[in-house]
Amino acid sequence: MKKVALAGIIGLCLAMIFFCSSPTFASDKVKFYVEGEVGSSFANLDSGGFNTAGPHPNTGDDWDVTVVPGAHVGAELFRFLRADLGFNYRGILNFKTNSYQPPIPTFFYKTDLRAYSLMFSLYLEPLHYKNWTPYIGAGVGSTWMDISTDDTVVHGSGLETNFSWQAEAGIEYALSEHFTLRLGYRYIDMGSFNIPLDGGINGNFKGDVAAHEVVFGVRYSF
Repeated sequence: MKKVALAGIIGLCLAMIFFCSSPTFASDKVKFYVEGEVGSSFANLDSGGFNTAGPHPNTGDDWDVTVVPGAHVGAELFRFLRADLGFNYRGILNFKTNSYQPPIPTFFYKTDLRAYSLMFSLYLEPLHYKNWTPYIGAGVGSTWMDISTDDTVVHGSGLETNFSWQAEAGIEYALSEHFTLRLGYRYIDMGSFNIPLDGGINGNFKGDVAAHEVVFGVRYSF
């Protein structure tokens, strides 16, 4: 079902790009582009679930930082509007959260997480001053997560596919007609996961994952 939903999102995104780039819709010549980016992802895991081997609830949250490379294809539909399909990889993220705590934690979950996101975004660029252009954007898509966790007594692993959303803001500088530099901030909510501990015998481990990111991109427009 999640694969069908993801295919629907991608299909809708591509249909919007081609429809908006048609001569009857676009008032100016549409410019297509490719872009590469790299940045830092400050990710947060907010844990939950219940460990029946304790028994006790899983609690706590933690932060980790990783490099986030990405690639984009898109189209400048108007001077003030871009449509973009982007892929990003985040990993390996390492988190440490509470397991057994009577009354202070004596066991901790060590969680490793990799995340792959495919997002469709729209960007507004209403202001242009010389070569500088500020922008804001928002997008939706899907994130695939590969998760493993262990507190030395119980462990679990699994794959999860989630609906994700993001919001962005930043500034661009046009080096030439074809090359543009971009510096931006992005917040992405990658959704949640729920994996069984020891095959479900010892409960489950849940988590909500989000990130604040600073990225630098280089774009080539055709």
